[in-house]
Parts: sequence; C-alpha cells; structure tokens
Amino acid sequence: MTESLSKPLKHAEDIELVQMALAGDDDAVKTFEAEYRPTLERVLMARGVDRGDAEDLVADIIAECFGAGKKGAMEVRLLEKFEGRSSLSTWLIRITWNRWLDLKRRDKFRGELPRYDDDESRGVDAFERVADDHEDEDFIETDLAELMAGAIRDAFARLEPEVLVMLKLSFLHNVSQTDIARMWQCDQTRVSRTLSSARAQIAAETIRAIKAKEPTLDIDWDDFKRLCAYGIDI
Repeated sequence: MTESLSKPLKHAEDIELVQMALAGDDDAVKTFEAEYRPTLERVLMARGVDRGDAEDLVADIIAECFGAGKKGAMEVRLLEKFEGRSSLSTWLIRITWNRWLDLKRRDKFRGELPRYDDDESRGVDAFERVADDHEDEDFIETDLAELMAGAIRDAFARLEPEVLVMLKLSFLHNVSQTDIARMWQCDQTRVSRTLSSARAQIAAETIRAIKAKEPTLDIDWDDFKRLCAYGIDI
C-alpha cells in the first residue's frame, strides 16, 4: 500500500477508510461494515445465491478483511492488500465473486476426486490435496473483471468501423441521431436501426464469450449491467 500512496490516487477516500479501519478506528470499522456487507450480499443474491449462503460468504470475507480466517489469525489481513488501483467496492466484489466461483468449483470437483479411508478421521479436504498451497492473489483480484472486460472488448472489436464510430458519437459524445444521419447523409431511421442492432450484437457476443469461458456463471446481460453498476471496472 505504501508504493500506491506515493502517487495521486483516484480512490484516496477508500484508502483512508481502509487505513483507519485497519488501525482500529471504531467509526471506520462500522462505516466499512455498514457500507460493504449489504453491498456484497446484494451482489451475490442478485445472481441467485441463497440468502443464507450469501450472508455466510460475506461474513467470511469481512472477517478476513481484519485478519480472522477460518483457520485462525491470518499473517496478512485482506484489507492490507488493497492498493487503491480500483474502488474498494470493485475490489471487494471481485474477491467475493471469485470466492463464490471457487466454492462452486470445489463442489464440482469434490465429487470427482478419489476418496481415502482416513480422510474423515484426518479432517482432509479432497480438494485441498490437489490444490496449491497458496491462493492465486492475482486471480482473486482480477479474474472476474478481466473476464467481463475481455468479453466486451472482443464484442466491440467485431463491429464494423462505421458502426463503432456511430456508437461513440451517440453514447460517448452525445451527438444526436439527427446529426449523425446528417453526417452520413442518410435517413435517421437507418441510424436508429444501426445503433439498436449494434447494442444487441454487443450484448449477445459478450454473454456468449463469458459463458464459453466460465459456464458456471450462467450470467445474462441484465446481470452484467448490474455488476457494472456495483463498481466492476471494464
């Protein structure tokens, strides 16, 4: 976190809240929990996760933020890994989503892994026998965001250059369809149809790419927009 603080940060307020919370400031801890616990639970439940499962997972994440892991005190508190390169909400949502996906993968693979007679007596998790000894921190922090960003970038890349210019003029620069039609010397109806078709194409190809890479997400376009609204940076 020290290196990040030497540069101007877009999310300086988040950094300050994290520092105060880690220092044991009661108000900061209460603010953090009041803000992010319900947000993370909403993100999970919006994807159909059972309320109880969502609450349990978020409780684990919040506990880890302050160093209380399931296996005891953590050497590095989760919040100490926050560097302010994205908003705190984006960072926490990535971690929570990927933790949920990891749990689903464990459920899937656990039924396929060999079992040994002494597993239960030794308290051995079959998944842990084949898992690495450490978590892939880069995967936890960036996997979901990179998956979504890559899918939508690929979808935009498949658009015809003319269509992409129209989209940028309309949605980035707020140029009216009437003015765009004048630039292209065509009827406004053509511009409207082109923009509508492009949006539909982007949505379809984005979701297709995401499902191809991560079938367990079972995500649709409304879910994608909802996650972006919660702070996923693309």
